[in-house]
Amino acid sequence: MRVAITGALSYTGRYLTKELLSSSSSSPLATSILNFSRRTTPISSTLSGDELEKISSTPLPWGDSKAMGKSLEGVDVLYCTYWIRFERGGDTHAAASDRVASLFRSAAEAGVKKVVFSSHTRASVDSPYSYIAGKARAVESLREISAGTGMNYAVVRPCGIFGDSASESILMNNATYVLRRSPLFLLPGDGSGRFQPVHVRDMASLMTSVGAASPGTSGEELDACGPDCPTAYELFSHLNDSCGGISLVLPSRLPTTVVSQMTRPIDWFTGDVLLDGDDLDLLDSGITVADNPDDPRIKDRRSLFEWVEG
Repeated sequence: MRVAITGALSYTGRYLTKELLSSSSSSPLATSILNFSRRTTPISSTLSGDELEKISSTPLPWGDSKAMGKSLEGVDVLYCTYWIRFERGGDTHAAASDRVASLFRSAAEAGVKKVVFSSHTRASVDSPYSYIAGKARAVESLREISAGTGMNYAVVRPCGIFGDSASESILMNNATYVLRRSPLFLLPGDGSGRFQPVHVRDMASLMTSVGAASPGTSGEELDACGPDCPTAYELFSHLNDSCGGISLVLPSRLPTTVVSQMTRPIDWFTGDVLLDGDDLDLLDSGITVADNPDDPRIKDRRSLFEWVEG
């Protein structure tokens, strides 16, 4: 089976690639991986040399549907984890949605059997968050293209991903940076918003199970969440205790805009966005949990708290 991944050597992508090419399996699900990315080397040692040899890389020709279709010829399953975190330089989440919709159309025209897309929990097109609304629009496009062409599809819906290492987990890594250096860690609002992220290996396993393991089925739309669903206060207090932090974690009752502005000097110092306002807003939005947080399929996945403590 030939598989294509938008970013096979990226964070989620390389664990998905590992799952598909697993050298411990007597019959790996994928015989080769097409990596739609300019990245040609992994950002960690997740993949073995033998596995890397089975990956061929090429930039995805956005804006050229003919070239995109040609790139997809012979592909059985396409995994799309592509998205943009921030709207910058004139690029928008709406434009990202249009790009992946064009990818889905090219996949159908090229004869791809199935597309698996990574969306977000409780995404809706009328969401006030452009990141979420864009993801929901992309899912609507995928459903319509599937209905019109017969191409199979699946959607997995994480609200956040953590593991394997601390440095790979953007939110946890950034929060730890602040907790170890600041005497005060203020949460917007009352800190009661819940968050139910999934371990990256469980995310890869779920994507594999709805994709290459079952290319003939269609219409699965599953939450990709872990068993722990802490409030923001519980999460960052636990993280502070586990990482040796010096912070007093405190619900501030302040709006997100005020709290995120307080981190701007740290952003300038590190050259990164530590705690984006939309990230903080989402934690208090009610959409960073599974539709059914107690789904028995979720209970068997890796624990966020155990990972933090490890």
